[in-house]
Amino acid sequence: MEGRLSYLSVNLDSVAVMRETRRLSEPDPAQAAVLAELAGADGIAIQLRRDRRYVRDRDLYLLKGIAKSKLTLEMPPVEETIAKALEVKPWMVTFLADHADTSTPLSPIDFKTASVDFGQIADRLRGVGVNVGFFVAPDADDIRGAAKAGAAAVLIDCSGYTEARTLAEAQAELDRVDQAARAASKADLSVHCGRGINYRNVSPLVELGYVDEFVIGYAICARGMLTGFDRAVREMASLVHVEASRLE
Repeated sequence: MEGRLSYLSVNLDSVAVMRETRRLSEPDPAQAAVLAELAGADGIAIQLRRDRRYVRDRDLYLLKGIAKSKLTLEMPPVEETIAKALEVKPWMVTFLADHADTSTPLSPIDFKTASVDFGQIADRLRGVGVNVGFFVAPDADDIRGAAKAGAAAVLIDCSGYTEARTLAEAQAELDRVDQAARAASKADLSVHCGRGINYRNVSPLVELGYVDEFVIGYAICARGMLTGFDRAVREMASLVHVEASRLE
């Protein structure tokens, strides 16, 4: 696996969450997408919820027109969001398990209990040129389920690894991700990893050598608030100081 290059998709949900705390028009996920791509992002990802709590339909249209790289929608497999994906036509749709209680975070799909005909849904999306992926636990059965449903990619849930409290637990969870990534690669699926990945824990995942793409959002937004905070304060100070000097 030497020489394999991993790509980065930046998830912009945290930008939308911050905007919705004040219900204003900024920060704008579309503007963040432009900055992310200029900084080297290979793709943009955003989660479309049934309740539109954070990401708005307007965001989808703007991102589709603005993003120069790959646009991925993470969403539940319900007809409303499927119809929106068929209209917007992102590069990829990654399906997550749906919950009647919209306050419950979207979770990996369990193909053993799912009542949805994912194969039929995948056919509809592929018919308009949209790739299909599934958010799955690091489990061989779920990898096989995604392949059987016609997936082009799997997004492996790395939260067990990223939330581990001990080195032994982290290593065990990393091994699970490694085995799942190998199984997905053997099934000719593009291997994506996400959930809780940050600047401290990403390197061991990269070193596995089987991950094609990382989907990371919160850690980047959190780091950006600090590394970019100095510039933001300086720009505001320069405006305030100029206006104040005019009163002297």
